[in-house]
Amino acid sequence: MIRNNASQKIDNSIRNYIYTGYLTAIFGGVLGLVIGWDLMKKRKTLVTGEKVFSYSLMDRQHGARILILASICFILLLTLTIIALEL
Repeated sequence: MIRNNASQKIDNSIRNYIYTGYLTAIFGGVLGLVIGWDLMKKRKTLVTGEKVFSYSLMDRQHGARILILASICFILLLTLTIIALEL
């Protein structure tokens, strides 16, 4: 029973991390790029010395989507800002 509660806390914190990534990506923030990259690439070293991904496959897929969305929104926001400054 205690293990189940611990795993639910981990799932909730990862879920909140993913939501934050999507939210910051939509607004064109650099934080969305960082969160997306972190979800995709972060690894941890096990006691045996083996390196494995820190997040599950689903979480890494969310990271890829966040990274793409953040890149598109950042470029769009940057383009609109440049256009607005030239007017």
